[in-house]
Amino acid sequence: MTAKRAIQVILAMCYLSKQTCSSFSQHHAKTNPLSQSFLFSSRIYSKSPFSTCKQIWIANVPDFPRYAYSSSLASTSSDSTQAATLGKSNPVRAKAMISSEVQPRLIPQKEKQYTKRNNDQRRAGGYNNKHKNSTNARNNKPSVRHRCSKIQNNKRHIRFLYSKARDLERQGLWAQACETLNYIVTDLDCTDSHSYLAWGKLQSRRERGGLITKTEIDLSRNDDSVNNTLPNQNHESNASKIFETGTKHCPLSIHLWHAWAIHEQSLGNIDKARELLDKALELDRWNGYVCHSYGMLEMQCGDWKRARQLWQQGLTNNPSAALICSLGNLYTTLGHPESARELYSTYLPQLPNGREKVEVYLAASSLEETVFHDLEKASELLQVALSDKTVKDSRAYMALCRLGSTGGKVDDAVVKKRLKEICTKQLKTYSADGDTGMALFPVKDGRLFNAWAKLESKSGSLFDAKAILEKGMKLYPNDHTLFQAAGNIEERLGNFTVARDLYSASLHIEPSAPTLIAYAMLELQSPVDGKTSNITMVRRLFQEALSLDMKHGPTYNAFANLERRLGNTDMAKQLYQDGIRANCTDPSSVYHGLAKLYLAHGEVEEARNVLQRGLGLFKTNDNSIFVKRNENVAFLAHTLAMIELNCNNNAKVAKQILNQGLWHCRSSSPLLLGVALCESRLGNEQNARHMFEQAITADESHAQAWQAFGVMEMRAGNYRSAKTLFECGLKNSPTHGALWQAYATLESRIGNVSNARLLFAAGIQKCPKHVPLYQAWASLEMRDGDIITAKRLIGEALTRDKRNGSGWLVAAKIEEKMKNHGLVGLILRRGIECAPMDTDLYAALAEHEISRGRINSARELLEKAIEISPMHAPLYHSLAELEARVFNIEGLAKLNKRAAELFHADASSSPPSTKAMQAWGKKIKQGRTAKIPDGIAALAQKIGFDSENDCMLGGLSLRDVDPETLIGGLSGDGDELMLQEK
Repeated sequence: MTAKRAIQVILAMCYLSKQTCSSFSQHHAKTNPLSQSFLFSSRIYSKSPFSTCKQIWIANVPDFPRYAYSSSLASTSSDSTQAATLGKSNPVRAKAMISSEVQPRLIPQKEKQYTKRNNDQRRAGGYNNKHKNSTNARNNKPSVRHRCSKIQNNKRHIRFLYSKARDLERQGLWAQACETLNYIVTDLDCTDSHSYLAWGKLQSRRERGGLITKTEIDLSRNDDSVNNTLPNQNHESNASKIFETGTKHCPLSIHLWHAWAIHEQSLGNIDKARELLDKALELDRWNGYVCHSYGMLEMQCGDWKRARQLWQQGLTNNPSAALICSLGNLYTTLGHPESARELYSTYLPQLPNGREKVEVYLAASSLEETVFHDLEKASELLQVALSDKTVKDSRAYMALCRLGSTGGKVDDAVVKKRLKEICTKQLKTYSADGDTGMALFPVKDGRLFNAWAKLESKSGSLFDAKAILEKGMKLYPNDHTLFQAAGNIEERLGNFTVARDLYSASLHIEPSAPTLIAYAMLELQSPVDGKTSNITMVRRLFQEALSLDMKHGPTYNAFANLERRLGNTDMAKQLYQDGIRANCTDPSSVYHGLAKLYLAHGEVEEARNVLQRGLGLFKTNDNSIFVKRNENVAFLAHTLAMIELNCNNNAKVAKQILNQGLWHCRSSSPLLLGVALCESRLGNEQNARHMFEQAITADESHAQAWQAFGVMEMRAGNYRSAKTLFECGLKNSPTHGALWQAYATLESRIGNVSNARLLFAAGIQKCPKHVPLYQAWASLEMRDGDIITAKRLIGEALTRDKRNGSGWLVAAKIEEKMKNHGLVGLILRRGIECAPMDTDLYAALAEHEISRGRINSARELLEKAIEISPMHAPLYHSLAELEARVFNIEGLAKLNKRAAELFHADASSSPPSTKAMQAWGKKIKQGRTAKIPDGIAALAQKIGFDSENDCMLGGLSLRDVDPETLIGGLSGDGDELMLQEK
């Protein structure tokens, strides 16, 4: 590692924040004086980290990003220390000294060659000048100097300033870029449409990004007509004023009208956008860009006929991939896939470049795969695209590798194998032929390596993914996505410093919203100082991500989640709604985030409406053959289905919602488990078994699926099947406490108390924080008559969690069994103090009061419990028994009416109940076969479990578990804990 590379990394870190740069540089400054000087230099360039990197950066150093996997730094000269000392008194001189230090050093032989060549050129130039001067002197004429006209010089100056403004925009210096463009149209040429267009687009991004509330441009330099029509600092939409001024001075610029319309559409001014697009079409009714944007606007408003007319109109003289693909998708959605196929084949030869062609090839291949189910034809189209010499896009290779995965015929293992073959062949060719070998794979990015590494990380092979990304970065050192993916792998491995280096390198190559989000989340979870997160910096990173990509859905989601955790609920809700209005990418995640926000505050009806709106974007029906699949729809479907199942008790509707989610994500284990639960609720046990098996096959480590399947079999009396399922689940998820508890409960139910004790003890060793294990074991010992052991266990449970009401219930039952009736009421009241939202405690105390003849006190307790949890049916039953005992007929009638409004007897046809949702929201807010079935046997065989010989559960042998030793290490009987204050 050379000092020059170390400097480069420090400058890349400057992109994010001065604090990050400072902390990173101080780590190396102790042994590297040159690092100290460059740290100071980055402070001299005070306006922006981008300008720092751009002005000092040493060009043509392709191996810079490899620093991320190295840690050594070399020492340098003492001149650097002098520069750092000089900087405080003379920044300009210090900057020059530092810049001179980093000039690339050439080897002596090359240095001599360059020196000789420069001297020869200088002598030749001198001779020519002397010859020209002597000739002019003899002719007694002045030397001829070819000068440009004033107009030409002005145009050159405008072009120079325009290029400078675009560079400033790419560097992130948006305010300076706006000032430069404003100067062009104000002082140089008020009819320069290019400057108006760039300025308006940039200002639109700034306004929509929420980074400014008023313009930062000084418009008071002149008092001419242009300045009078330009926006002032108090105007709400400066971009609209810029576009208005531009179209006034350049009325024939169709690009200005088009950009203005897009801006108004983004603000929700649909009528204004239509008016502007109509004016653009008056200038050129066949313009493809305008027709496509106008068509997308009409599709967003639901007028697909008008959209089809506009896209067909644009294809007349100016066919483009955007028009072709949009019209093809519309044909397919309307049930005319043959028309889409003909459209693709007709216009493919007319497209001008490879990028446009590959987009149409991909659309045609997807049509053949998803609609016509012709994988051979789809593969042929992709092969033709790759054989076209003008196509140099890795997306075609990716589509070829994933061919068949959409229809479920190809899994990740096959896709991984295809990617590995292509990437390995590419690496071998490159290592043998060098750069010339890249011609065999004419792609410009590392998308293939990224996809391969993603599949490896998905399967848990993080080190393999890291090695793949290192190879990809060697071939494609300018692909920022590879560095971002490598940073994510390092973060998952716990190498946070290296992850920061990689994220910074990615941002230096090309700033992107995903990388900014990754860096922000890293700062939140693992701050630089290791203590507190820099929330201000994280917010700025999210804001910059939105400025770069206003339609990036994950940014809205992450930003809103941050605000929600900080308690800024209104701000979080506003961010989610902004993302929905912006028609962002991945809208399912934004809708789901907003719904979870409503659920967290008990607003179940609002959450249900949001989830329904989100699913409506991906709804399939008989007339919609082609709908783009989105795996994130699974989250929307699962949450909405659980509301319907648990709140409205409508298993039939919940099943329909889950099936819609499975259409988008066939291998989602949570969705398959949800369908299984719905089938079980509807009484279809055979279908439920089939869906349980599918859920476990999709994800063998899904502990809830193993547990739910085993519990269903246990309730049906199929103990052997349940035992096999519990054992297989524990082998895959040994730290899931509920599985240990369910298995131990099964053993106690069939009379194997000693095995149950062993399982409880083993579960506590694996999951010492799972309090229900202590409670269930205490109940077992209480039923078996070992009161002392039961009191020790329940005392430990209450020590670990006082706010768990079940522990207080078990403690009360223990005292009741010991005939300590006075202590029972005291323990239950103490439990209500610690767990005021546990309705079972109220019911138990009410029963205790009834036994003592206190009817009114019991009624008050039950009424309070129903107020806390209106959906808890046993409370109504207990209160009804109480009213019947005292012959309160009027009270029974009122209670029956209340219950009828909330509960429905038929789980398959229960309509939504507003009161039921409100009740559930309030609860959220406050806080026996002789032979194992073939399906279960196949699952056990698949994971390598042998019920006869396998004595190990979760890596723990039950023979080595000693319950008595474990109990001896627990606390006392728990009496003191029960009576002490909170």
